[in-house]
Amino acid sequence: MLASFQFLTPLTAAAAGAFFLALLIGFGILRSLGGPPAAVARRWGLIGLRAAASATLLLILLNPSDVSYTPGPIDRPDVFYLLDASQSMALGDSETRFDHAIRLMREADGATQQEGHAPVKLFRFGHRLAAVESAGVLRPGNVNTSDNPAQTIINRLPVLTSAAQASETPSAAAASLSGKSKVKQPPLAPTDSDTQLLTALRQVSSRFGRQPPAGIVLFSDGRARDESGVEALAAQFAKLKVPVHVVPVGDTARGGDVAIVACVVPPRARRFAEVEVQVFLRSYGYAGRRCEVSLTAPETKDGDPEKALAAPVPVTLHDGFQSVGLSFRTDTKTNKLRVSVSTLPNEVSTANNSFNAEVQIDRTKIRILYVEGSSQPLQTVLRDNIREVRGPYSDLYQALIEDEDIECVVLHSQFGRGRLSRVTDPGRPAAVRGFPETVAELSAFDAIILSDIGSEAFTEQQLEWIDKWIGQRGGGLLMVGGRRSFAAGDWEDTPVAAMLPITMRADNDWLPGTQVSVHAEPTAMSHPLWSIVADDRLNREIVDKFPSFFGANRWAGLKPNLTRVLAVSNLTAGDAVVASPSVPVATSPATVDATEPAIVVGKYGRGRTMAMAMPITSPWANEFLFKWGGNDTKYYGKFWRNTVYWLTESSSIGRRRLVVTADKKFYRPGETITLSAAAFDEATNQTGAYKITSMIEPKTSLSSLESNYSSIRWPDGKPRDSGESGPFIAWGEEFDLPRVDSATGKPAFSLELPIADAMTGGSASQSLRVELTAMEEFTQVDSTSVDIQILHDPFEQQNPFPNHELLATIARHSGGQVIRDATQLADVLREVPMTMGAPVVKKSPLWSTWWLWYWLLGLMSVEWIWRRFVGLA
Repeated sequence: MLASFQFLTPLTAAAAGAFFLALLIGFGILRSLGGPPAAVARRWGLIGLRAAASATLLLILLNPSDVSYTPGPIDRPDVFYLLDASQSMALGDSETRFDHAIRLMREADGATQQEGHAPVKLFRFGHRLAAVESAGVLRPGNVNTSDNPAQTIINRLPVLTSAAQASETPSAAAASLSGKSKVKQPPLAPTDSDTQLLTALRQVSSRFGRQPPAGIVLFSDGRARDESGVEALAAQFAKLKVPVHVVPVGDTARGGDVAIVACVVPPRARRFAEVEVQVFLRSYGYAGRRCEVSLTAPETKDGDPEKALAAPVPVTLHDGFQSVGLSFRTDTKTNKLRVSVSTLPNEVSTANNSFNAEVQIDRTKIRILYVEGSSQPLQTVLRDNIREVRGPYSDLYQALIEDEDIECVVLHSQFGRGRLSRVTDPGRPAAVRGFPETVAELSAFDAIILSDIGSEAFTEQQLEWIDKWIGQRGGGLLMVGGRRSFAAGDWEDTPVAAMLPITMRADNDWLPGTQVSVHAEPTAMSHPLWSIVADDRLNREIVDKFPSFFGANRWAGLKPNLTRVLAVSNLTAGDAVVASPSVPVATSPATVDATEPAIVVGKYGRGRTMAMAMPITSPWANEFLFKWGGNDTKYYGKFWRNTVYWLTESSSIGRRRLVVTADKKFYRPGETITLSAAAFDEATNQTGAYKITSMIEPKTSLSSLESNYSSIRWPDGKPRDSGESGPFIAWGEEFDLPRVDSATGKPAFSLELPIADAMTGGSASQSLRVELTAMEEFTQVDSTSVDIQILHDPFEQQNPFPNHELLATIARHSGGQVIRDATQLADVLREVPMTMGAPVVKKSPLWSTWWLWYWLLGLMSVEWIWRRFVGLA
């Protein structure tokens, strides 16, 4: 604004001269007619007062004024920024493509911040066009930035404006601005799995307003699905005189890219369970090259270093999608996992070479039913000045319950073939309830250990229960050696013989006077049974010193399928049979068999089984009980806990009354999910009397989803009572699993759920969960869930190389520029033409002030009072 002092008299010079001339003539005429003034009137004071009043009147007539001049407003058209927010923009090493675009914006804004430049309106595009608050991007202020510049989620950037908010009513917008409506929005980040560039350029024209912008600046790597038609659309912008400037980002001189795009991991697993991890790779430009996929546990907050969970798996790459399987064994803590693929030379980005996942540890109590038939007498021992009674079962019992997640119930038969009594106190057998009285009670356990117990101790019904419990319900079965084990205990014609991984002899197979040296199979050292300590070298030394036994059962052979030998024995028999080898007698040995299987594991139906040829009680197993590792029995305890955890890996379903499975671990778009369910009544008989209701829930919060519908289609021909009419199942919409007749003739439930042909989410995988509930009329019997992983190969990620030629074509046909740095971008903002509006002139006459009129009135009042004082009229 400019200010000045001016005389703005309404009279011209000629008019003012004529006015003064008229005054002089009139004064002369009046003077000639009235004669000379009286002497008293010729006082100089009065003349001065009259002269001052006349001068003041003359000043008012000249109209002195204070004039302010405000230039007219500068009208600059907007410049639209279009920022590519697709997943390919997350590629890069020290700086991602997305970071590069944001940095150029900020540098250009900083260079022109003190100058008048065109206002910027920012939009992001990918699946759709959306407005973004530009001030937060260009001038972020003091915000916390990520330590990793290649971080995909850029938390320092502003939030998106959703399509719903962009079209909200004025009243809703006003409420939002006033703070009455606050909606938390996701951060701006390169997450869209598709780039619809042509669609975004078409939609941006609807945002022009009363006049089109001076230009559009497109920040992108040029990787888009809809390339055809771009030239014609760019020509239309040229006709509108709206040039499209392009800022190509991304390095075109790279060799290719290999990335981990998804990882399928069970959400929960038991301790010391073997967990399978399915890793999905995408590579481009490295076909035929080899790399390694590794699985590690990252460094913890407690300072535990990163450790390998599995041996690296070599992979030969091919362009596109491929999967790799790894497995690891859980430990005692929640497992945070990191899957990594080795870096190849000259990759587009190494930030996508790792993937983090997590497995929660299921701490449900493992219940073991331990049946011991040893006839060794009870002993009273003094421990910590306390007398306690110890039985032949006490050592194994104590070893198991040292783990707080294991519960052990001991059944004892004094002579191995009589009545089973439950041991209520670890050292005191009592004639209370013995073997579980119902199959439901038996199913409450996870595994059974049979030690030196004959088949006569069980009824035929109880043996049928065991068969059903192991095969159908997933329980674990272990039989160890002894004078009443295997064929020596008449087990060869029972259901237990069919379950074990070995084939029994037809005659007595017990060798009581045999010294058995047991050696782990070298190829079986990876089995969890032999994981005694964490250090591999020390662990091998400990296993190599596995103790000897003085007695064993010999088997006829192994089952042909689903079996694995974990240990073999070198059996030697003395000239004399030692019935009670508390002090074994060394005699000249004779070799019986150098490669006799000693520990064999296998599967039976859903369950796991194990056979151990050696006995586990004193005196046959004294070295095993008391000497393995010196006086420290921790190796003994760890061996048994490993055994129990392996046996019970599949037993968690045994306690459930609703068991649901999916036909695959992961699916692709267009495939069909087949859900199969089995329900059990209180007696664990499979039944079809229940109603199985289900619903689909996302694994993420509903507020973060783009749609209210899942990617699962409503099954054809199935009635729909929810009121929904779309082709897809809504999140939380209930539907029933129909009853079917299974191949076994037992009642079951099954349903096929087709998956959409294409995913609309922003990632290469979508995780969802099917929640199922078994209802008996209005009573909930049981509920469970099945995790579903859907994987697809988005076009956006199939080729990591930028397409700068497409961007140059857009600039050429629209009359725009190819901008390489922030200086060029700043010049584009500066060179936007501007128009000046009409200036604003404000005039303030000085005569309109109060003090001037008080001055004139005062002069006239003093002159009048003076005249009256001196006697003038």
